[in-house]
Amino acid sequence: MFSQTTRRVLSGAARAVLLLTAAAIPARAQQATTTGAVRGVVTNDAGAPVQAATVVATDAESGVRRGTQTDAQGRYQIPFLNPGRYVVRAQMIGYRPVERPAVRIGLGQVERIDFTLATSATQLSAVSVVAEQTPLVETQKTGASARIDERQIATLPTNGRNFKDLVVLTPGVSDVSGGGAGGGQSIGGGRTAASNLLMDGVNNNEQFFGGDARGGDRAPFSYSIEAVKEIQVITAGYDVERGNFTGGTVNAVTKSGTNRFSGAIFDYARQDKLGGLPITARDFNGNKPLDFSSQQYGIALGGPIVKDRAHFFVTADQQRRREPRPVFDASAGTFSVGSPAFRFAQDTLARILQVARDSLGYDLASEVGAFRQEVNETALFGRVDWQLGERHTLSVRDNFVSFEQKNDRVNTAPSGAGDFLSNGGPYKTTTNSIVGSLTSLFAVGLSNELRAQYAYEDKPRPSNPSGQFGVPLPQVTISGIGSAGRTGTTSVIFGADPVLHSNLLETKTFEFIDNLRWTRGAHTYKLGVNVNRVHVFNDFFLNSLGTFTYNSLTAFVQNRPTSFTRALPFIENGVSLGNPIAEFTAWDGAVYAQDEWQVTPKLFVQYGVRYDGSYYPDAARANPDVAAAFPGLRTDKTPTDGNNVAPRVGFTFDPGANGRQVIRGGTGLFFGRTPFVFMGNVLSNTGRSQLSLNCTATGTVPRPNFSAYAQNPASIPTTCVGGGTAAAGTPTVNVFSDDFQQSYAWKSNLGYDREIARGWRAGVEAVYSMTRDNYLVTDANLVATPRFVADGHIPVFVDAATITASNGAINRRNSRVNPAFDNVFVQNSRGRADSFQGIASLTGRIARAYVTAAYTYDNTRDNGSVSCCIAGGDLFANTRVAGNPNDVDAQRGPADFSRTHTIVVSPSVELPWGFNLSAIYRGFSGRPYTPRYQFDVNGDGQANDRVYVPTVAEIASLNLPADAALRTGTPAQVLERLIGENDCLREARGRFVGRNACRNPWQNVLDARVAKKFRTVGTQNIELVADFFNVLNGIDRDWGRRLEVASADAVLLAPSGFSATTQKFAYRVNENFGTATPSQFTLTQQFQMQLGLRYSF
Repeated sequence: MFSQTTRRVLSGAARAVLLLTAAAIPARAQQATTTGAVRGVVTNDAGAPVQAATVVATDAESGVRRGTQTDAQGRYQIPFLNPGRYVVRAQMIGYRPVERPAVRIGLGQVERIDFTLATSATQLSAVSVVAEQTPLVETQKTGASARIDERQIATLPTNGRNFKDLVVLTPGVSDVSGGGAGGGQSIGGGRTAASNLLMDGVNNNEQFFGGDARGGDRAPFSYSIEAVKEIQVITAGYDVERGNFTGGTVNAVTKSGTNRFSGAIFDYARQDKLGGLPITARDFNGNKPLDFSSQQYGIALGGPIVKDRAHFFVTADQQRRREPRPVFDASAGTFSVGSPAFRFAQDTLARILQVARDSLGYDLASEVGAFRQEVNETALFGRVDWQLGERHTLSVRDNFVSFEQKNDRVNTAPSGAGDFLSNGGPYKTTTNSIVGSLTSLFAVGLSNELRAQYAYEDKPRPSNPSGQFGVPLPQVTISGIGSAGRTGTTSVIFGADPVLHSNLLETKTFEFIDNLRWTRGAHTYKLGVNVNRVHVFNDFFLNSLGTFTYNSLTAFVQNRPTSFTRALPFIENGVSLGNPIAEFTAWDGAVYAQDEWQVTPKLFVQYGVRYDGSYYPDAARANPDVAAAFPGLRTDKTPTDGNNVAPRVGFTFDPGANGRQVIRGGTGLFFGRTPFVFMGNVLSNTGRSQLSLNCTATGTVPRPNFSAYAQNPASIPTTCVGGGTAAAGTPTVNVFSDDFQQSYAWKSNLGYDREIARGWRAGVEAVYSMTRDNYLVTDANLVATPRFVADGHIPVFVDAATITASNGAINRRNSRVNPAFDNVFVQNSRGRADSFQGIASLTGRIARAYVTAAYTYDNTRDNGSVSCCIAGGDLFANTRVAGNPNDVDAQRGPADFSRTHTIVVSPSVELPWGFNLSAIYRGFSGRPYTPRYQFDVNGDGQANDRVYVPTVAEIASLNLPADAALRTGTPAQVLERLIGENDCLREARGRFVGRNACRNPWQNVLDARVAKKFRTVGTQNIELVADFFNVLNGIDRDWGRRLEVASADAVLLAPSGFSATTQKFAYRVNENFGTATPSQFTLTQQFQMQLGLRYSF
């Protein structure tokens, strides 16, 4: 991973940290990942330390007690305190006891409580000391982090009641929901898959794809929000216990039972009559939200098993949502066939239906109409906590989730390709996580915490049946369909999506964590180990049923498919090897040591070192043909990485030693975790794991016979017409580069927090992160040198004579180094990123109002942002390139997830007559996007080429044929206008536009909640709740709109022909370039009201 010089530097730093740790005076314990702590000094009324005084912290709700004794300096610390309210009492024979009755302990927080004991000859009752308000400034928080407490979780509006949505309240978090595979949140300037999600201190990641909680990105929630106690979000923290991230960590803990039987029954509901604009009852697309409903209901219950000793807490939470999913529905408003936004006319659809029925025997009429997407989720949670004597506490909890989303992957966006219903399918997930935790206090200052987890996740992903046949059949793509009132063409797709032809994922996780702490004097030791074993079974056979492609509506009418492609099992010695299943085991682990030193009452220092390693014992099959054709590449290479040493240091300085202001900072190294899909890519694509049938030459393409395929799937073609077979095809290969390593980030921060008035805190923070060894994908089988330069600017890696003159189409196989192979994708560690974040925050309370506010400036630049999944279709295809895609440093630009400015304000106000009002406002810059050509122009096989922006003189020399579809001028005039109207194009004249040079519009989102409680019997109450989502859109249909430039309208020029003589493309100009439209068809983004009823007892 590192150069020799870098390794020497890091090795020296690590030795220095270890020596300092070994030389340090044994020390005071630090809080654990799932709990908090109290510490302080006990003195007598003369100011002298009191040795052997007993200090006990009692949970005010559960009665659970933790105690310790003071040392010779009067110091004490009590670790492993679950978040909540405590009574802390200090006593000593000969002194009058003193207690603090209302101490609030937060997740990961250490509260300092000092006691002064007065001498007394007789035992007296304890003196209750009402402390000043708990300081808002944390004097032992060295890094950049934020905490979301139980009050915020209970009172703030959440659209879908997913606790992870509250993470966006944290400075340094970028919400990129709907941004593609690999998750919806970027933390600390990292990729969406670069974060580590913890629940009760153990792994809660979707480890195969990365970036999401266990269960994936479709499920509304991974845990019931009723079960979540507190959330901690860390963008730069230096505790060596935390690892496996280069972005940030989300650390949440679940609730425990108390000494009082209590619970709640709840029901939250939405329907179409509560959505849309109040007057028109339409959403901001002009669509009537008919047949929409969402209901979430459940129960939470907790109480004592044995008072003060054992407690339980359980929840059952269900969500049922029905959302319209119109498929070429003539009544769907903006999404109607023939509307200006939709791309083609009603008669075009009618023609497609007729030809499919008469020529192919495929009844598409059953796939057109007003369908709906159904979401069904059930989450069950249970937890038991048992205090085993005075020194040990055992906790066991289980979380089970069953989820299904019907008609997933059906694209209904107006500007994209049109999917019939058969192109989708149900997305199913079943997960379960069992976690046990044992905390022990062995002696004064010596404690241990042991955590273990077993978790499994099953994801079967079948396809919807095709037409009237009742089974999935090969996909049909009709491209080049003329637009209706718009520039360019679109595609229509029916049949099974190749991703769903064979798709089953199962993972099983075993995790073990142990942390030993020793507290004495001014120091704390922590020694720990973390071992994670994951077993993966992935049956993913992309395009195993095959795909027929027609390059025009005319070709479809004449039933002349342009190509037929299909993946088939590899044949070895005449025997089929079956589906290319990726089954493997992955190990990763860490050992770490840390010292925390309270140097003076003003200065706290934390330093340590962590070692991370990963091991993959199951290698892919060796393919000697690959090794011979591409020296240095091996299909049986595994990404084992064992040299990851991460030193870290952080500090806080409290000038007044009173917790009213603090300067904090730190620096350290963090190693990430590569999603396991990368290992799956290699195991399934060795060149001897599957075959590729490609029928493209004239006279070799079979014509589909769907009736026969439905009766006998074995009749789906396995050869081309005339005898071309898959065995003679050119395989796609995935390999790891020889130097593949886990990514790492060097993070540094410097911040200042100050209590500016009673109950008010203001802070500023600067966070810098340098990430290296991020995973990228290159193609080893792409020729290194362009064959010619098109239009005087575009490097092209195929011979000009091979480009189709009529439409400018390029066959990537003509750019191969070795024609015996197709793409040879090399998963490497050449990714680089640099991120700077500047943060200002304000938190406070006045009278009955509480508010948090934060502003984040983000400047993150990288040479590739995609986190997931398929090496070619996702990672290689979605990086915008200019020229050679293997020149990864030339792709550097703003990160896909970077939002330059983000403002978050969250007030909560207790109103008269028992009403409570809370809200979340988020305003943020739009995501960046890259102007591009519509099709592949450089010959690498991907339509991801950044556009060259011509000067005025160069426009005159471009081949821009007349285009009757243009509404505002000639092609040259339209192109000149578009360049002049878009700063990102105008600034790039005479060169290729930079990656992510353009930016989507600013977005504003305001959600609010109004609640009112009515007392019934005793402490029981009924709460009525009204949640308002996207309030701005409810005021004005043009406000609150989440607009983005769709992929089709990031196209500036579309090749429509080519001349080998002049070496120039002919282009159509996209008149709609840069037009921002609703980012996706989802009624949950429009204004909606949700009504809730909650009975608490």
